[in-house]
Amino acid sequence: MIISLSSSEARSRLQEAIYREATADMELASYTSFIREHPESPYVRNAEAEVYRLYTPRRTVDEYKKFIQERSSNHRVGDAWRAIYEIRTRDLSAAAITKFLQDFPDYPFVEELVDDYRTASLNLLPFRRGEQWGFIDDSGVERIKAEYEWVEEFRGGQAIVSRDGRVGTINRSGRQVVPFEYDDIEEATEGTSTVELGDRFGAVDAGGELVVPLIYDDVGEFSKGMAYAAQNGKYGYINARGEVLIPLQYSSAGTFRNGMAVVQVDGRSGVIDTKGNLVVAPIYDWVEGFEEPLSRVRKDGRMGLIGPFGDELLPLQYDHIGSFNDGRALVVDGRKCGYIDEQAKVVIPVEYEAAEGVSNWGDFQNGLAKVQQGGKRCMINTANSKVFSCQYADIAAASGVLIPVRKKTKWGFADRKGTILFENRYDQAWGMVDGLARVRNGELYGMVDSTGREAFPLRYVGLLEPNFGFVVAEGPEGSGLLSLTGKEVVALVYDAVDVRSAKLARVERNDAFGYIDLETGRFIWREEGLLKEAE
Repeated sequence: MIISLSSSEARSRLQEAIYREATADMELASYTSFIREHPESPYVRNAEAEVYRLYTPRRTVDEYKKFIQERSSNHRVGDAWRAIYEIRTRDLSAAAITKFLQDFPDYPFVEELVDDYRTASLNLLPFRRGEQWGFIDDSGVERIKAEYEWVEEFRGGQAIVSRDGRVGTINRSGRQVVPFEYDDIEEATEGTSTVELGDRFGAVDAGGELVVPLIYDDVGEFSKGMAYAAQNGKYGYINARGEVLIPLQYSSAGTFRNGMAVVQVDGRSGVIDTKGNLVVAPIYDWVEGFEEPLSRVRKDGRMGLIGPFGDELLPLQYDHIGSFNDGRALVVDGRKCGYIDEQAKVVIPVEYEAAEGVSNWGDFQNGLAKVQQGGKRCMINTANSKVFSCQYADIAAASGVLIPVRKKTKWGFADRKGTILFENRYDQAWGMVDGLARVRNGELYGMVDSTGREAFPLRYVGLLEPNFGFVVAEGPEGSGLLSLTGKEVVALVYDAVDVRSAKLARVERNDAFGYIDLETGRFIWREEGLLKEAE
């Protein structure tokens, strides 16, 4: 039986045969020649698709960029642009989208990014449905389905979550970024996160790709592209591609700060630079490191200061050296203490009494430091002038315009010039935060404002320091929120209250939780069984 073909069917088969024959070797050159020699063929799009595939075997940004530059007329150029965008903004953060547009100003689909920007800017909150967790936005709308065993807060563009006993990350649209393959994931630093699987450590990049293989016993935090790593009890340093930059030869190692890292050799600590050169010989029992210009060191129970080249700027003769505040650091030598400046020079003589716990309360704060002389506490400034005379049994933190002082058993307040507003009123008083200081008599707490007035009467079982313009207060029936003027904003009936922002609080009662809009006082979302209103 003879089957006749229509002219169009015959033409179609011929065109297909020509395409198959011309590209039989499936090489880039063949597809390129076919496109050039047969521009009207319906198989040009097939050839262009194969060109795209051959240009991007590893699907990297560089491959996509080269394809776009060299094959601008290919119908897959749009796909290449979107692939670059997907790779560079996988965590879907506003910062990543902005950086992408800075790096790729010719991106042809800018109008499509509006929704992504909106999603990237969402404030997402964990919520629970039954035993599963997801995310809602701050108006209570479910944005990411509750399908995870547990979730952590979003940090940047990603949240660490768990599913089927494994840990991964998702972006703000709910799309997986780091695959659910790991036992643990650390928060990202410099776009790289340490991951753990079966007691082995590696690292993934911001797009979720494993860039440091799971071959290490430990991998630290990345700083300027370097992190410590350990194998068989020895530490060294790797880059964000897993390449060893400094051999694994130390008994321990720390994170690089300002181009220097603390390492240990045979139980002694020293410092190396990013090339692995020793800049401080390993002769100390402890080295603080160079997050600041100078580093505290300890040897044989005595402390001193060294510079970034290992030069000893302050001899190893002190029992304690505090951290620098207001350009001064406390030094303790036996029963005496004083202060040094940032050039390691003693600027306040070591002549004050090193009373019990001085290392905890003797640092400068807001230009003032508490000292003791003749068994009495005083307050000095950075020039060693006495602002408060030595007449007090104790002085609290100089954190506000009023400072708590105690002469005998009761506390009062003085201003920053040492003028007493009132004395002997409270059993306990704390430093000011946001213009309020907590005070206590017996078991009840209140607040004093910057004029010394009791802004909150002493009727609360507990009060926390102000946060985001609110105070967590506890009454006989539970905890709630007060404004800075003492007005009740959230009823004192909850087991726990956490102020998340100036507009939002998380409350918990009987193992159920919800979120309250602090402007309206109403829940934006709550678990079943929690109070319907925040009043």
